[in-house]
Amino acid sequence: MKSKNVWITAGFAIGAGVLSFALIRRHSRMMAEGLVWQRQRHPALDVLACPNCHGVLTSVSLAGGDEYHCPICQKDYPVVNGITHFIQPEEITGWNKRLAGMYDWFSWGYRAFSKVAFAFIGMTEEQGRREITDRLEPKGDRVLEVSIGPGVNLPYLVGRPDVGEIYGLDISLGQLNRCREFVAHRGWDTQLQLGNAEQLPYQDNTFGGVFHIGGINFFNNKKKAIEELIRVAKPGARILICDEKEKGAQAYERIIPGFMKKVGKEREVVVTPVALIPPEMVNVRVFDVWGGWFYCIEFTKP
Repeated sequence: MKSKNVWITAGFAIGAGVLSFALIRRHSRMMAEGLVWQRQRHPALDVLACPNCHGVLTSVSLAGGDEYHCPICQKDYPVVNGITHFIQPEEITGWNKRLAGMYDWFSWGYRAFSKVAFAFIGMTEEQGRREITDRLEPKGDRVLEVSIGPGVNLPYLVGRPDVGEIYGLDISLGQLNRCREFVAHRGWDTQLQLGNAEQLPYQDNTFGGVFHIGGINFFNNKKKAIEELIRVAKPGARILICDEKEKGAQAYERIIPGFMKKVGKEREVVVTPVALIPPEMVNVRVFDVWGGWFYCIEFTKP
């Protein structure tokens, strides 16, 4: 009996020690991430713009935190935990609202799902991500990822000699929070914005590379989103738009919890939106990626 009690006591002691160590590590990591957020630069005023009028913003430092202000629209855009909020939940409607809500809770398991999905289609995640990101040619200029999610493409952009500052936008705050934690843990200075792809909060002709992976199939206004990607790209910039093909959408309906409920039977059959690319764009190509599960539209802004 005494021996049994010794083992039970030892087990509790070991368990308590492991738990304490984990809590200490988590606390240290959160503290470190908090310091990184504080050290990070705010996005440059020559990059951001009011999503409504595209006017230049001013930066305002307040006791409760910084914010950006549009002198034309008289609107304020707060910076919350390093993320500039260019949209509020009540402003999100239609398909955008449905999918933003789904990705908020799905953000916790997105990374694990991504690895499993790539294994299913027969490639590593690095191979799949590089199949798209390696096609960017920013020539040392800024890069924008629209629908950045939890930052799964960032490891294949950060540190590249031809990639300058990296900006990332998403309509899901849950995804952006996971991305913020990820980049803070890595010590990367990535600028994150909460906003709508159909009203990008950036100035005209700002980025040397612009790309979007996953999501446009269910945007409220695909045409407007594509026009916005083009507007913020510099002349000569390559733009990439990728999303799942119809068989990918059907697979999501079967395996992603909540996808069928959010999308329901209302969705249209997925069609590659190449017809929405303005005729003045050059070097337009459409090809399959990720084992034929996704399409990719590639073109250059003249």
